[in-house]
Amino acid sequence: MAASPAENIQGPFFIGLTVNILLYGVLTAQVYLYFTTYKTDRLWLKTLIVILYIADMFDCIISIYYIYGALVTHFGDEANLLRANWAFAAGAVLTGAIGGAVQHFFAWRVYVLSKNLFVVLAIVLCSLVNFAGSLGATISVALNPNFSLLPGLRVEVTMWLVGAVLADTIIAIALVWHLGRHKYLYPALNSTINRILRITVQTGVLTTIVAVIDLTCYLSISSGIHLIFNIPLSKLYTNCMLSSLNARKAWRYDGSSEGEPSRGDVRSQSVASQAQGTQPEVFVHVESRQGTDDKPRHSLFHHCGTSKHVWNGEEDSLSINEV
Repeated sequence: MAASPAENIQGPFFIGLTVNILLYGVLTAQVYLYFTTYKTDRLWLKTLIVILYIADMFDCIISIYYIYGALVTHFGDEANLLRANWAFAAGAVLTGAIGGAVQHFFAWRVYVLSKNLFVVLAIVLCSLVNFAGSLGATISVALNPNFSLLPGLRVEVTMWLVGAVLADTIIAIALVWHLGRHKYLYPALNSTINRILRITVQTGVLTTIVAVIDLTCYLSISSGIHLIFNIPLSKLYTNCMLSSLNARKAWRYDGSSEGEPSRGDVRSQSVASQAQGTQPEVFVHVESRQGTDDKPRHSLFHHCGTSKHVWNGEEDSLSINEV
């Protein structure tokens, strides 16, 4: 028995929309946590988060509008199930724009850490290819809103998802490589750096895997199964960004590894080192306080300037806890 039109397109779309809304609920909790915890972060970063949150909300609204119109308003109209509308088409460019904005944020992080313009430009270029592909898919669907033509958008969809995968991969490799070097330069920071490396890899791998599965399903399966993975993709990007920002509060140096100072009631140490070549000067400030268990406790923060990295305060949003 042949599958109905709704089973081919609207069924996978509905499943993807369900996951999308669930992830939006998670995103709402993360945005609330961010604004109640990191009140001193820079204004542009807060503005970016608000814009992404509103864009994700609009994405949910137009997706609900499309599926309601297809399955409720035009119930029983089989011909309508074979055609897209503006809401379905707009979802592609919204996903590309949100993903591109998050990738540009991570590109900024890479620049702050490494000052490597070549890597940053590679990320930006892949991100722009990502957005261009999603915009091309939206225009093509808007001009030819017949779902039978959806498999013919191979060029646009491949640009969109391959650009996203490449950008995510470069971001993860660049951050892991740069932070990995600091494990040897500053052994006392190993615990903090290891936590940053873990969340960097986890967030980058998640979006990469979903994008690869999305592209594989699109290229190999003629039905709309890929929509299950494509619809929630924008929420994955914003959730990954917010989770990395909100995780900063949990990143603390516990002093249990090498380089632990001797006991004392309240004490502060300063370590300064100059890296070779073009590497910036680094100042580390570690405070330790004796708790009730008679063991020293430490907290570590840093501030990244334009030509120097000065680690001296929690109040600035450009900290190692943001990486």
